Amino acid sequence: MAISVWVRLLRVHHLLLQHVRRSVPDHLTLPRFDVMAQLQRQPEGMTPGALTRALLVTAGNVTGIVDRLVREGLAERRPVPADRRTFVVRLTGRGRRTVEQAIRRHRRDVEAVLAAVPSAELRRLRRALGCAMRALEGQGPGRAGS
Repeated sequence: MAISVWVRLLRVHHLLLQHVRRSVPDHLTLPRFDVMAQLQRQPEGMTPGALTRALLVTAGNVTGIVDRLVREGLAERRPVPADRRTFVVRLTGRGRRTVEQAIRRHRRDVEAVLAAVPSAELRRLRRALGCAMRALEGQGPGRAGS
C-alpha cells in the first residue's frame, strides 16, 4: 500500500506541476513565483536562509533567484541593523503587484484543474496529506519505520 500511495502522489504531483507551470505568467518561472509568493506573505522581508528553509531549496538557488528579482526591480535587499553581515529580501511595490496578479491567476487555474474532484474528497485528501506530512516531518532522514 505504501508504494502505491507514493507512486500516486508522484503522478499527481507531476500532473499538477504541468498545469501549474502553465498558470504562471511567462515572465516568471515557477521557482521565481514561489520566492515571490513567500515574500508576499512576509511584507517585512525574509533573510535568504529563511527563504531557503521555507522553500526547501538550496541557498544557491535562492541567491540566483533573488539576484534576478533585484535586477528586475521586483525585490530589494535591505541590511539588518542588528547584524551587518545579513540582509532581508523584500518585494518592491512593482514586485507586490506582479505577484498578486500571478497569485490570482494561479489560484483560479489550480481551482479549475481540481474542480473535477468533489469538495468532500478534497477536504479528506487535505486531512490525509496533513497527517502524512506531520508523521514524516517527525521522522527525520533515515528514520522511517524505526
